[in-house]
Amino acid sequence: MERDKLTGLLLFNDFLKEASDKLAECNEKDTMLVISTDITKFKYINRLYGYEAGDRLIQQLAEICVMQDGYIVACRPYSDHIVSLFNIGQLTWEEFEEKLKTIQDDFVAQHKTEFPKASLHLNTGVHVIESKYENIASAIDKANVARRSVKGNYNVPCARYNQKIEETKEGDAKIIPIFDKALEDKTILVYFQPKVSVSENAVVGAEALTRLRDDDGSIIPPDLFINVLENSGKILELDWYVMRYVFGKIRQWLDEGKEPKRVSINLSKLHFYYDNLVTDIIKEFDSYNISPEYVEFEVTESVFFEEAQLIINKIEKLRERGFRVSVDDFGAGYSSLNLIGILPVDIIKLDKGFIKNSLGNKKGKNIIKGLISILNEIDMEIVCEGIETKEEEKIVYEFGCDSMQGFLYDKPIPVEDFEKKYVLKTV
Repeated sequence: MERDKLTGLLLFNDFLKEASDKLAECNEKDTMLVISTDITKFKYINRLYGYEAGDRLIQQLAEICVMQDGYIVACRPYSDHIVSLFNIGQLTWEEFEEKLKTIQDDFVAQHKTEFPKASLHLNTGVHVIESKYENIASAIDKANVARRSVKGNYNVPCARYNQKIEETKEGDAKIIPIFDKALEDKTILVYFQPKVSVSENAVVGAEALTRLRDDDGSIIPPDLFINVLENSGKILELDWYVMRYVFGKIRQWLDEGKEPKRVSINLSKLHFYYDNLVTDIIKEFDSYNISPEYVEFEVTESVFFEEAQLIINKIEKLRERGFRVSVDDFGAGYSSLNLIGILPVDIIKLDKGFIKNSLGNKKGKNIIKGLISILNEIDMEIVCEGIETKEEEKIVYEFGCDSMQGFLYDKPIPVEDFEKKYVLKTV
């Protein structure tokens, strides 16, 4: 049998044969697993530390697999992807999951010093084989489906394949062609949700959001397609579509003699892995001959949990050009306070879940009040998201937050409706 030169593991076709043979020989009482693992943002690690360092990491990942109790055989189908067959005997799923988490945590801890600028993490999918006669290739496919379902999710050690994951995969598969057609036909729906100033009792800006239309005419909400586009990488195409739309809309407002509202555009974390991001944005923006005061770029708090310095450098360049930058969903993570001192941003948007959970009790209110006070002290603009009642508005306004966004004022609405309601004043 031939072996992979880098890891010493079997080549894929030889693995299929060996794994099939071993499965046929197993004891029916034993629990056999196919495990699929890869390294989060491995391309970034290669680029940052070089291919030799990346190769060493793959070798060490392979060694970890081979050293574990219950290991039978493994292969490296490509790059950093390792597929292995294990017999965990009489262990329960919970016991195995806990053991796997310990192995992963140890692996990350051992290499943290060598890769300080990369948040090491393993994506792992597991398929529990139901019969010794099950097709190994099919079992690998299921483990891969499970792995991709948690790709980049740092909160779970692994995903176990089940029918729900398969159904989700099938649903996701429908999204891509719908998106591709809408992109080609330029029929992606752009909605604006207003941001208001309580003291001015006026709309002072908007956030650009998107919807897709299904074949039957129904609207597909973002929670059903954003993750799919992120996992496929197509979120970049969506963001650029929205960016060009917003630049064009601001140009149109100016040409019509209307006073533009500042519009925020979401940037996926995937953008920040491209060296020419800022150059490309500025080149596109300059073609519209508008002022950067009308544009805000919005990134979620979670992007800073990985490769923070890489992202901060690009944000600083956007701000140098005159764009304002906001952090969305602030308070949703566990490291929010640690970020305040290092983020080169203009605006903090307090997460709607954080607001909702905090306003229901005295301790939570004190936390919100203190956080708003800190942000005001360092001259950070604050937006409270998810405001739905006048009582919520009153509380956070008295705490020192003037800018708000939520259903109390308006839901995300088609741009044409936004223009009729809020863009009436002429320059």
